[in-house]
Amino acid sequence: MYIVIACLLMYVGCVLFVRTRNATTLGLTRQLSDFSTFMVPFNIPAYLLSRVPNTPFVDRRCYPELDVLEDNWEVIRDEALALYRNGYVGVSEALPASNFYRDGRWTSFYLKLYDCDIPSAYELAPRTMALIDQVPCMNIALFACLNPGKKINKHHDPFAYTLRYSLGLSTPNSDDCGIVINGQDYKWKDGEGIIFDETYLHNAYNDTDQPRLILMTDIDRPLRSKLVQGVYFYFGRFFNSLFAVDNVDSNITGIGNRLGKALLGYRAFLKRFKRANKPLYVASKVVVIGGLLGLLAWKLAF
Repeated sequence: MYIVIACLLMYVGCVLFVRTRNATTLGLTRQLSDFSTFMVPFNIPAYLLSRVPNTPFVDRRCYPELDVLEDNWEVIRDEALALYRNGYVGVSEALPASNFYRDGRWTSFYLKLYDCDIPSAYELAPRTMALIDQVPCMNIALFACLNPGKKINKHHDPFAYTLRYSLGLSTPNSDDCGIVINGQDYKWKDGEGIIFDETYLHNAYNDTDQPRLILMTDIDRPLRSKLVQGVYFYFGRFFNSLFAVDNVDSNITGIGNRLGKALLGYRAFLKRFKRANKPLYVASKVVVIGGLLGLLAWKLAF
């Protein structure tokens, strides 16, 4: 029983942490089941040991190694635009569970995913890859396009051991196209890069008739402990290898992507069930969740 109470108190503490840390928050009902809530204990060491401020935006000068990208942003832009015009910045069928790709709102071309092999990146974007290879703290990189009139809803990314570095390549350069991070509205500009903590609540919008194309990357959050830094790095490498992709060869795909297809099939079944008989759907959900919680409490108690 004490274990159950301790778990409940930890869960409440995680909810409070997320909701007091952010100037803007999700609705309470959604926050109770959001992945970011359950990841708080995992992220706490990253916050406590961070060598950069735990603020929504991080000063770009903390990462001088990124200068090589911004000094050559036109080279990267030209390669990204060529890929976009030839249809390579597209909807990733290898990531079926990602709602970013729904309704054609968001398209991408993957460049780097830790040490996973992405043959099409070196083949189709060799100059960009040559520049990225000069930035050792970069773990994930992709060209990301938010299409005209589209938006990405408010969300937290789950992991705090990295920070998000994004570089504007071909954007509307308009006040109608930006990203809101913890309530602060940033407008995209060509050739300008920003670093932010993606565990803060954020959303993006493009209320123009032009696509917004950026280089979006994840970089290491520098920590005071090399041991903790290493543990996070190897976790990130393992976790992201589950979602390995290639932009051209669909045979290159991680097990997480295959499981994602099964998850989508399960969700589709639940939606059909709900439409067909909502009272029975709700009753079944209550019985299943209540049964699982009861079984867990019984196991912990005995």
